[in-house]
Amino acid sequence: MDPTHLLILGAAGLFGGILSGLFGVGGGGVFVPALVYGAGWNIKEAVAASLVIIVFSALSGTVRSMRSESPVNWRVAALFSCTVAPSALIGVFVSRFSPDDVVELVFGCFLLSLAYPTFRRGSGRGGRRSLPPALALLGGVGVGTLSGLIGIGGAAMMVPLMMLGFGVSPKSAISTSLAITVLLGSVGAAGYILTGFDRLGGLPPLIACAMAGAWLGVRLRDRLSEGFLQRAFAAFMVVVAVRVLYDALSGLLA
Repeated sequence: MDPTHLLILGAAGLFGGILSGLFGVGGGGVFVPALVYGAGWNIKEAVAASLVIIVFSALSGTVRSMRSESPVNWRVAALFSCTVAPSALIGVFVSRFSPDDVVELVFGCFLLSLAYPTFRRGSGRGGRRSLPPALALLGGVGVGTLSGLIGIGGAAMMVPLMMLGFGVSPKSAISTSLAITVLLGSVGAAGYILTGFDRLGGLPPLIACAMAGAWLGVRLRDRLSEGFLQRAFAAFMVVVAVRVLYDALSGLLA
């Protein structure tokens, strides 16, 4: 791998790691395109690699969050892990036999449906809970499946589900999503490795920079107000949804 590719991957790892610590995301939305367009990997290799990387970025963010003002809610983490992590294997299985376009379309629409209530709560106009906890946990099955299918950490859906279904504060939900992502990424990555992924040698620059970025992201998160962070996360959800919907529609119309 030439120096230019190493620089691109290092920058992607740092940026994805900062997003991981700041918003609780795994960084797959950064890692996958970096590997596809920056290193020339195919999409399924990039998805598998993204799941490996997010294990380390989420672990770094989780360790740092344990010393922050908003630690992990371990009860909610355990509940969500029971539905989210095993479901990643469904996504791994589906990715072997089907295109991603329709699933991405559903994912984007679901994100948009959660963005508005998330923004309302950040603006001080929403209630403590807006979803039954059982429905929020059921949504975890979809989170895990999509994570295994398209290589994301799943926080774009996990965080609002925890806030709306369990009344978890925004910062605590972000910390909790990082802890869940460690297990989620481990299950998804193991699934891909057992089914033939063998390009682990090109990942160290991304992993190292992602871990450093996650540490910085948590420090930055501690300095922001919860209302601002929640509104910013809602905006982030919209950006991710628009990107996913664009990719899905482009694939379906091609």
